[in-house]
Amino acid sequence: MKIETDKFLTPIEAGKMIGANTRAAYRAIKRAEAAGNKVTVELFGRTLVPVEAVPVLAKFYFPYYSEAHQKMVKEWGRRGGTQKGINNRARGEN
Repeated sequence: MKIETDKFLTPIEAGKMIGANTRAAYRAIKRAEAAGNKVTVELFGRTLVPVEAVPVLAKFYFPYYSEAHQKMVKEWGRRGGTQKGINNRARGEN
């Protein structure tokens, strides 16, 4: 079996293609996969992103202060607020 390595990117390279830093790239991957999109593959113990999955990944990257980010901030707040608030409710403090 021949694997064409030019068809796969590391998460960091994929992040650079969408304009994200390393942390934001991994967050976008996590969000995309949570939404049911398969954006990574594992080859020889390494997590890689197929080149054709980069546009899907870009849909789940929300740069700070962009219009898309502001929309998601409202959505995340609607879902339950900040992690501090979630923790307080779990402890019965709020």
